[in-house]
Amino acid sequence: MTIRSRTGTRTKKTVIHRILYMIIISLVLFVGTAFLLPARVHVERSIEIQRPVSTVFSMVNGFESYAAWSPWLVRDPAMQYQISGPDTGTGARFEWQGDPRQVGSGWQEITYSEPYRLVKTDVQLDQQSAAQTYFHIERIAGGSRLTWGFEADLTAGRGLATGILARWFGLFFDRWIGMDYEEGLGRLKKFAESLPAVDFAGLDIEIVDVEPVDVLYVPVGGKGEQAGVAGSMAEAFRQITAFMAEQGLAMSAQPMAITRSWDEKEFRMDAAIPVERKEVQTMGKVRWGQSPSGRAVRLVHRGPYDSMAPSYEKLAAYMAVHGLVEGKISWEHYISDPIETDPGQLLTYIYFLVDESS
Repeated sequence: MTIRSRTGTRTKKTVIHRILYMIIISLVLFVGTAFLLPARVHVERSIEIQRPVSTVFSMVNGFESYAAWSPWLVRDPAMQYQISGPDTGTGARFEWQGDPRQVGSGWQEITYSEPYRLVKTDVQLDQQSAAQTYFHIERIAGGSRLTWGFEADLTAGRGLATGILARWFGLFFDRWIGMDYEEGLGRLKKFAESLPAVDFAGLDIEIVDVEPVDVLYVPVGGKGEQAGVAGSMAEAFRQITAFMAEQGLAMSAQPMAITRSWDEKEFRMDAAIPVERKEVQTMGKVRWGQSPSGRAVRLVHRGPYDSMAPSYEKLAAYMAVHGLVEGKISWEHYISDPIETDPGQLLTYIYFLVDESS
């Protein structure tokens, strides 16, 4: 009996030793293989979009339209987020807090922006290592090719044990992040292709806060076709300048044409000239008033007045892409004197008030 007992004990010890050896060998292989795995991960997905590079670039060069195509906002509709910094370009920042099981929390900020070609972003997810993402835009026949990339050093700022685990998790990043990127690019394509197919690349345009100025103005309006608008406005400006000459008033800034409404049935406009307000009684159709004010999009147009139609189309496309709703009032500010300036060199500022109620 004693011999059998010792034999059984030796057998049990042998089995335990083998298990321990297997565990040790597995750990050694696990750790050793981890150091053969890359510390950096790179994920990339691309899609073709039938819209100009200016449209695609504008959608990824800020976070104004992010909610319309982000795959993570769909996954966690209750996500809380905040946009700060400039509206577009370097410094634009997006911070979020959401369900830890879905999107977690973190921030991303644009660190580099090259118009119509490249946008780079720093990203911090919860307690994970920092990462970098990028959008690369190429002009192709019929539109653009957009590439969304992700890069990260999985071991940066981590200890030995967590760094080893991170290397192993890196094997799954292409699948995990790649699926999200494919969904996001698909949503971005759908949204972009719902916008006007107008290329506004190279526009001299910005969002400004406009202060009102005192003006003398004459209302101009009509129904049906607007073929006689130019003549009516010219007559209105003639009435204003005649009144100014009678009263000894001088312009404080260049003339404006203010559009109050414009559609197929009716138009209402004001011919206006900025003048320092004085206690002078107006006559006829000439009235005192103030120019429009508030947050507006301003486009600089260079060239003849009769070549402005494409500029208006580009301005409307720009506002749509940036999620800006056109207000009811727009106006042209004629910076150059048309008598002394060659038509090709005329400078005109075109303004659209932004509807802040939407």
